[in-house]
Amino acid sequence: MIQTYHNGRFEFFVVVIVIAIIALAALGRYSLMANDARVLRLEIISHHFMTGAANARVEYLIENVVNQERRSEPLKITGAVVYFSPQGWPVSLGAPVTADYQPTDEDCFQLWQLLLQNPAPITKGAGIESRNEYRVFAQPNNCRYGFSDGSAYFDYYPLDGKLLFIPVNNENNNIN
Repeated sequence: MIQTYHNGRFEFFVVVIVIAIIALAALGRYSLMANDARVLRLEIISHHFMTGAANARVEYLIENVVNQERRSEPLKITGAVVYFSPQGWPVSLGAPVTADYQPTDEDCFQLWQLLLQNPAPITKGAGIESRNEYRVFAQPNNCRYGFSDGSAYFDYYPLDGKLLFIPVNNENNNIN
């Protein structure tokens, strides 16, 4: 009778080990899926951002057709004064666009706030400790929006309206 007690304990340990291996494999798979979903969320945000920019451009171009002239005057959208590039893409909320225009962190931040409905909190500037999931900073010709950990980002080129989404494979990379 004592032998059946030991056999029951052995079977119990085998079952626990099998369940632990299955749980570990499932947790690893879940982690990969969660990261993929996180990157997909930023890609969807980039599409919404571009849709907002395209809608602002259409409004600007229609306003130019109605007035029968090409103008570089700002347009008021949802209570904010927006300045546009020569091609009609939203560029800045702070100052008119000049020939040597370079976006600033503030310009990029304001575009995030204007072009997205209910935008997520975002940290402005590179190299700053962030409590937010997203970060924005200006580069010489574009605005970079991405995760604070650098795992994915998208670049918006305001002068020509181009948007590039880049999922970074190595999670240890920082966006700079």
